[in-house]
Amino acid sequence: MGMFAAWLGVVVIGMAVAQQPAPVRPQAPPIPPPSAAECSRLPGGNAPVNKIAELLQPLSPRSLDLTYFNKRLADLTDDDFERIAELATKCNRTQARVATEKARRLRDVVRESQTVRHQALDKVDQGKSSLAKAQTSREKVEWLHNAWADLPLLSDTITKTDLREYAAWIARSLQAVYDVAPGYGKRPPPTVADVLAAVPQRIDQITPISRETPDTKGPLPARPWWALKREREDE
Repeated sequence: MGMFAAWLGVVVIGMAVAQQPAPVRPQAPPIPPPSAAECSRLPGGNAPVNKIAELLQPLSPRSLDLTYFNKRLADLTDDDFERIAELATKCNRTQARVATEKARRLRDVVRESQTVRHQALDKVDQGKSSLAKAQTSREKVEWLHNAWADLPLLSDTITKTDLREYAAWIARSLQAVYDVAPGYGKRPPPTVADVLAAVPQRIDQITPISRETPDTKGPLPARPWWALKREREDE
């Protein structure tokens, strides 16, 4: 009788334990929908990002002046692309997977173009360093004129903003060489309009005129730079 009672107690306890409700696992709070202000950041410019993401050929670095996410494409970082992918997923919930893939493809295309631009600008910086080491005005003038003639070739690997800034730097540097050359007085440097008007945008636009550095009073020097005697008086 005692054993039966003990067995019956175990059965009752087991049934009671089995009837207890399973513990409720805490559920993660639902992800709040993005605010309109966040989603409005995605357009943020004039770059046709959907078309860029679908490109089968490399993106021209000249297009990196276009803007997206309120930045130039040239200035977008890995953190920016991660945030873009996150917002694209939240703001396009009906096609979240497609939005994520588009954001990834956009990053890859833009990153490739950014790499080409950075390599070109590194070469520009190396050239500036070599100019700083030039010993004579003759070497400096020759280097600067060659750099000016090479601008159309460089235009395919950097942005238009980069090209204009570099062209203006060449013009200012050449003017500085002329300023200290014997037989020439200091003259106003070319205006921004002079510089921009003289920068060829394509290789087929190179002409004898476009090869000349912009100058407010005509090409300098009056005679070839290697000539020892100056025929034009100080102005």
